[in-house]
Amino acid sequence: MPEIVIKGTKIAIPNSGQSANWSPAVIEAFQALADAVNTFAGSFDVPPQTQSIDAFNPGANIDIDNLVFPPSEVRSATVYYTVYRKTTDSGPPDGVEVVEAGTLEIAYNNSRPNGQKWEIGRMGIGDAMTDFYVTDLGQVTLTTQGISGIDHIGTVSYRALSILNAT
Repeated sequence: MPEIVIKGTKIAIPNSGQSANWSPAVIEAFQALADAVNTFAGSFDVPPQTQSIDAFNPGANIDIDNLVFPPSEVRSATVYYTVYRKTTDSGPPDGVEVVEAGTLEIAYNNSRPNGQKWEIGRMGIGDAMTDFYVTDLGQVTLTTQGISGIDHIGTVSYRALSILNAT
């Protein structure tokens, strides 16, 4: 039976010796699907997602869901993100609303000291009063700074494209 791998999943489909003559067309269709999917999405690419950061206090390191790049597999990644945060009035000073949009360019370099294996380049607009960090294991985290007001709400939205290790 021919075997086709789509995003790491092996699919065995019957060949013409096992079924009617429809199998060559099915094999060709599955192969085209595999080629298309594998061209547009890598194993560690992250589709668009949103995560609430409402409940996190300033200074808390927030693991961003599914934004993990194992250094044994990933050499670098580009993360597209937005951060939105808002508080309401609590009397003077009033609540605030902050927003930021940008990209993180991250690259793994094993020769760097522990705690600094991932280099980060950050470019964007706005200032949501946040900081990004990548652990040595490839987990992207977000740390918020305090903003005035009460009833903090916030979200981080993101997607990422990764470049796999060549070796």
